[in-house]
Amino acid sequence: MIGIIVIGVIVGYILLSKFIVTKVLQSHGLKKANIALAIMILIPTWDVILGFPVYAYLCAFESGIKIYKSVDNVEGFYVGKWSKDGYGNVPPLPYEGYRYIDYQEVKNNKPTGKYFRTSWVDTNKTQECIQIGNASSEYHLNLYKQGKCIVKEEIDENEVSGWEFAGYKIGSETEIPIININRVISFKFFDKKSNATLGELVEYSWGVGWIRNLLGYFIGVSGFGCSGIGKTNYEELYIKILKPKERGEN
Repeated sequence: MIGIIVIGVIVGYILLSKFIVTKVLQSHGLKKANIALAIMILIPTWDVILGFPVYAYLCAFESGIKIYKSVDNVEGFYVGKWSKDGYGNVPPLPYEGYRYIDYQEVKNNKPTGKYFRTSWVDTNKTQECIQIGNASSEYHLNLYKQGKCIVKEEIDENEVSGWEFAGYKIGSETEIPIININRVISFKFFDKKSNATLGELVEYSWGVGWIRNLLGYFIGVSGFGCSGIGKTNYEELYIKILKPKERGEN
């Protein structure tokens, strides 16, 4: 489909150029017609004319959450390496609907070889609560109000959840080089055992050509990116791919 759009726009641009040059030739002579032809060829207005319809199509129909396989009755998942530096010794908090989060400890930018699991418990059941200050979300705040706290326990590597979450621009590849459109994977869940992707969030970025750079100078936009207009819902990404236990049993 993208190829058809690209070819269609290129053919349309050629026909438009031919029409403009012909009209200028008829009205103003050969000299100005040659100038018009040079403008259509040398000034890359195709940067917008070709780029925008392709980018709009990808945003509307190809971006967003992609679910390839879902798993029921999941209690928690692995979030990879986690550095204590800069977080005030606060471990990652379990996501809404899940019992625990597993992670690998990093100190001074180096993995320690230790793995930990954090989970919510009642404060009156343990003396090992981690004081982590204000909650970062309404979900966590409600748990604080209910008398919950975080506990952290070291686990063996073979106890780490087989479901892994990776995020924050984990991969990018050029979709269409001549107009600088890239396909970006921002978030992904995968099966650690088989390395199979369970689901991901696909975004598209449209790099800046000189025309959009000039326009962006005036409107404060240096480039464009989309993750699916109205389709980005990170909670949906979690619970539809790795269904929390209580939801998976419904």
